[in-house]
Amino acid sequence: MVCSWGGYTFIINLIPMHVLLCIVTGRFSSRLYIAYAPLVVLGTLLAALVPVVGFNAVMTSEHFASFLVFIIIHVVAFVYYIKGILSPKMFKVAVTLVVSVGLAVCCAVIAVLIALVASSPTKGWSGRSLSLLDPTYASKYIPIIASVSEHQPPTWPSYFMDINVLAFLVPAGIIACFLPLSDASSFVVLYIATSVYFSGVMVRLMLVLAPAACITSGIALSQAFDVFTGSIKFQLTGASSNTEVDAAETSSSTAESQTDAVKTEKPEETAKNRPSRKSKKKEREHGEKPSTEAKAEKKRLLALPLESSVISLLLLVLLGAFYVVHCVWAAAEAYSAPSIVLTSRSHDGLHVFDDFREAYAWLRHNTDVDDKVASWWDYGYQTTAMANRTVIVDNNTWNNTHIATVGTAMSSPERAAWEIFHSLDVKYVLVVFGGLVGYPSDDINKFLWMVRIGGGVFPHIKEPDYLRDGQYRIDSQATPTMLNCLMYKLSYYRFVETDGKGFDRVRQTEIGKKYFKLTHFEEAFTTHHWMVRIYKLKPPKNRIRGKTKKSKSKTSSTTSSPKRSGTKKKNPWQ
Repeated sequence: MVCSWGGYTFIINLIPMHVLLCIVTGRFSSRLYIAYAPLVVLGTLLAALVPVVGFNAVMTSEHFASFLVFIIIHVVAFVYYIKGILSPKMFKVAVTLVVSVGLAVCCAVIAVLIALVASSPTKGWSGRSLSLLDPTYASKYIPIIASVSEHQPPTWPSYFMDINVLAFLVPAGIIACFLPLSDASSFVVLYIATSVYFSGVMVRLMLVLAPAACITSGIALSQAFDVFTGSIKFQLTGASSNTEVDAAETSSSTAESQTDAVKTEKPEETAKNRPSRKSKKKEREHGEKPSTEAKAEKKRLLALPLESSVISLLLLVLLGAFYVVHCVWAAAEAYSAPSIVLTSRSHDGLHVFDDFREAYAWLRHNTDVDDKVASWWDYGYQTTAMANRTVIVDNNTWNNTHIATVGTAMSSPERAAWEIFHSLDVKYVLVVFGGLVGYPSDDINKFLWMVRIGGGVFPHIKEPDYLRDGQYRIDSQATPTMLNCLMYKLSYYRFVETDGKGFDRVRQTEIGKKYFKLTHFEEAFTTHHWMVRIYKLKPPKNRIRGKTKKSKSKTSSTTSSPKRSGTKKKNPWQ
């Protein structure tokens, strides 16, 4: 898991929590020690071999819980060991000594760890981990993390979309885990509790919730099938077993009467010795009969009617079949749809929007190989892979300053944005616009995140300058800063020509600034549905044409002056 996903920190913190829970509840055993201690040692060494992790396996705070529990379990194991070889009096003295030494070692280790992480402003925790522990942390301090849609809290419909009927079976599975509570069931309860919390913080962590929900739902279904099938078995075998019991009781009573008649003919000495054995046997039988009868009575009371049990089993089978159908549909429609070619259904059929592929194909065939493309980081990987062009920022968001620079350019006026892009050697700027077809995930909807990320690095970008009374607007009530920024101009340039009004279908309003011209950028390509628009930076000579003419006239006068003088240069070889 370390090799595949950074979410491995969830597992390396969940297992120590379970081990600590077992120790606190008195469930420590040699099996627990043998399972956990090698895991910490070997797991840390193997994780350190992964280049992305490296020494973070022993330097970051996400891994400290496993080390702390590793120390605790060794102290507990040593206490159990000396308990078996010392007398109770010596054991108390030894426990006092071990606990004192253990506390001293723990304090020393904690002090060393605090000293190592004290220099970090986040105390050794990564930004994503802190946003899990404090859901408001990312929006306050790291907007680049909060801007990712996967890091947003999920809505209630997303739970029913992803886990569907499991949402109703999970509570029943949690209750079943407590009947009775074991080491395994306590781990399941801890797993589902933590995964529910973390999935409520970030929608991407539904991946963590899914296995836990499947496990608890499976436990609930298993218990339900056990109850219903047991009721059916009890109802079907109840009549025949009652008949067999009555026949057995009749035959046993007849045999006992015959043996009593034979035994009365024996001498008195034998008769005096036998009643004691017989009485013991009868007492034992009378003692067993009530317990057997009590169990049978309990089963009879817990058994459900035959018709109800059969109907319930059929409903559970139908529920499972419905869940399979839902999973197949979700996998085919929701999770297998490509993000390049978009589709929508309406009363007149299926509509295909191929604008992204169209734009990337234009870049690949109509630009030079060395040209650089600037866009928001969401489209970096796609541009690199499909257009084969260098991008300024991409989906690898580790360089916050670079992304903030692009966000600042998009938030700045046209001239300032041109200067920023020109300093980055950018030739083309790509923006995604959905106002014509109603595509909601366009750059205008993402623009406030560009402002926040850019303002986090460059203080002159302030979010209130783009808001009117705290509202984000693009209509006639929008602020002048918003109407004059580069993102607004590149998105709505010539937009009024489409319908004559400039009505934005995503924001459901007419735009505020309809007629304007671009001075430092020129439109290079716009796709069929206006979803992707590509602009080219004008070269500097077009911006300082007057200075260029003056400089040309000066150079021409200087070059022509020697010709007027009539002087000739001598040939050095003559």
